[in-house]
Amino acid sequence: MSRKMILIVEPDRDVSELFARALETHRDCKCYLASNERDALDLLKEFTFDVILADMGAVMAEDYSLLRKFRRIAPTTMVVVDAYLHQKHHISRALSLGAEDYVIKPITVEVFRKKMDALCFAVA
Repeated sequence: MSRKMILIVEPDRDVSELFARALETHRDCKCYLASNERDALDLLKEFTFDVILADMGAVMAEDYSLLRKFRRIAPTTMVVVDAYLHQKHHISRALSLGAEDYVIKPITVEVFRKKMDALCFAVA
């Protein structure tokens, strides 16, 4: 299995670094961090990612325009949104627009790793 490239789009630097450390210390992957849409799109122009883990707030801004851009620019990249339970209706909308799955915050490192293992690192 080759090294996974993961883009984490999260405005909260502490959360994005926690997600990155949880994955990079657990699996053979390289995480890139973007705190906003511009940075995320710049990274998508430079690298090919296997997975985009994106904050629901960033995804749903401007009628889900960032999610639509992800689908247009990187149609084969798996998109996973991270959201809070009160954003349940936004999760449904994101899934209908092309996100493959979601994680609910707050989440423990162990549960996060298991969820990402099942989504992104399952052996075919």
